[in-house]
Amino acid sequence: MTAPRAYDLTQMLQKSEAFCAYQERCSHEVLEKLKRLGAQEGEVIQIINSLIENKFLDDARFARAYAIGKLRIKYWGVNKIKQGLQLKRIDREIIEQAIHEMYDTEDYLGILQNVAQRKWQELHKEKDPWMRKQKLFRFLASRGFNYDEFSGLKFD
Repeated sequence: MTAPRAYDLTQMLQKSEAFCAYQERCSHEVLEKLKRLGAQEGEVIQIINSLIENKFLDDARFARAYAIGKLRIKYWGVNKIKQGLQLKRIDREIIEQAIHEMYDTEDYLGILQNVAQRKWQELHKEKDPWMRKQKLFRFLASRGFNYDEFSGLKFD
């Protein structure tokens, strides 16, 4: 369902360009924005095609930026990043490319080690070593890291 029409085609294109220029966006976010602006289906396709043609919109570029940003800033693991990209309706092949590139450019295991070490220190009040390790593993799994990645970590 579209909102009441408030803008003409050129105004919606300008608003969409500004929306995409502010930060990386995926096509699904732009689609939702255009629906809120009252764009009709034909106009949506025309605007999205124009944004792609003028390099304002690129789902692969968005996926790379999203994956690297969530790893660096939020310290998310690969599972949570994949899930976030799937919620943005990014194609699976693009997601796999972005994850592969993230592994190539970032110190993924170093970030995992830092996150785990910091949480391990926070859990210092836990006297039972087994419970402490279980709490750490649950935390890392909730952050989206794979068990295979963190099961072999050593702590002080």
